[in-house]
Amino acid sequence: MNISRLISPIGLRLPVILCGLSTTAFAAAAGAAELPQKSLVQERVISVSLFSFYGPKYLGAERYGPFAFPAFDIRRLGEPFALDSPDDGLGYPVLDTPRLKLGPVVSLRQGRNAGVEHRFTGLDPDPWAIEAGAFADYWILPERLRTRAELRHGLRGRDGLALDLSADLFTRQGAFTLSAGPRLGLLNATLAQVEFGVSPAASQRNGFFVPYHASGGLQSVGLSSSLSYDWSPVWRTTFYSRYDHLTGDAAASSITRRLGAVNQFTAGLGITYSFRSNLPFLP
Repeated sequence: MNISRLISPIGLRLPVILCGLSTTAFAAAAGAAELPQKSLVQERVISVSLFSFYGPKYLGAERYGPFAFPAFDIRRLGEPFALDSPDDGLGYPVLDTPRLKLGPVVSLRQGRNAGVEHRFTGLDPDPWAIEAGAFADYWILPERLRTRAELRHGLRGRDGLALDLSADLFTRQGAFTLSAGPRLGLLNATLAQVEFGVSPAASQRNGFFVPYHASGGLQSVGLSSSLSYDWSPVWRTTFYSRYDHLTGDAAASSITRRLGAVNQFTAGLGITYSFRSNLPFLP
């Protein structure tokens, strides 16, 4: 999304509060095929989405549960929905060309604690974390084939670096938009130890997991897909699915081997509402 991902796999979006926007409602007539056009140069279309998912309770979990996050997108009046994926981080393109987009990105990283699984009691903490960094989109085929990289670091001192790489093939057919493509997730040694490592002291406190030192590298390989349907210029529905296979230290960790699964599945549904607003601070 131009502005949107959760999150990772399993990534998640940040709550967004739209304040101080002067809005003009879209055409209210049922079945309106086109939005009335205006000549206001500063007018933009804002799309606000709510995604509901069912997936692993933490990265590498065997148990599943529901979760949700919001997302939003800003585009010029008359432009179609941006071609993006629900698992993109929340980013804004500072450089925005038909082939290359660069800008800051923010995402949420899933954590784990004893509230999710009592056998985590005594392990070193791995709470939810905000990650910030930069993203780069390169369109090999404009409007068709996109590659994306997100490099993020947690805002806490003990967090590390995460690198997500993806490619998506997009197809628009009438009111339908379909996308699908591969995913790669990498961690540095610091973040790998936070998510999958078990220190000797934590192992002694916990008594269930043996010590394990995670050194980082490739964490997961996977495939993501989404299908969107535009009911009108105002409403859109998006179906999303993702599969990830944990590898390397993520798969070999005593946490994954004793209380997890290397195969991770996520499915979700998103509802999007669009409206007009004057945003004089955007070019």
